[in-house]
Amino acid sequence: MLKFGFIADGVFKMLLASAFCIWLPDLEGFFGSPRWLVISAIVLLFLSGATEISYGVSKAERRQIRVLLAFDALAVVAAFVGTVLALSDNPGAGYVFFGLLSLGSLGVAIAFTTGANGPDFGDDDRTGAD
Repeated sequence: MLKFGFIADGVFKMLLASAFCIWLPDLEGFFGSPRWLVISAIVLLFLSGATEISYGVSKAERRQIRVLLAFDALAVVAAFVGTVLALSDNPGAGYVFFGLLSLGSLGVAIAFTTGANGPDFGDDDRTGAD
């Protein structure tokens, strides 16, 4: 069941990134943000979802749920603050929303691919010397 949670959350992030691609012009207009920032956030969100799926399939440790909860809390706060700023015509709305989304996505990707969570390259069964 724990593996399913990691995989489902990763699939949701990838679907959200795909939806952001579809609504790219609308997101740029509403938040008043440059295209490069929106595209960067989309790419990082998609990659964090992919690394989360990979981690869920291979390890899925309970202690890493805190990373997902931290990202979800950050995303909710970023969406709220960014939307409030956008509705008040503040030019920083896009930078707040997409900047925080990018940093959070990058943090998730790093948490699931480095250190003890990273891939085990030394466990290959090699027969023969190079």
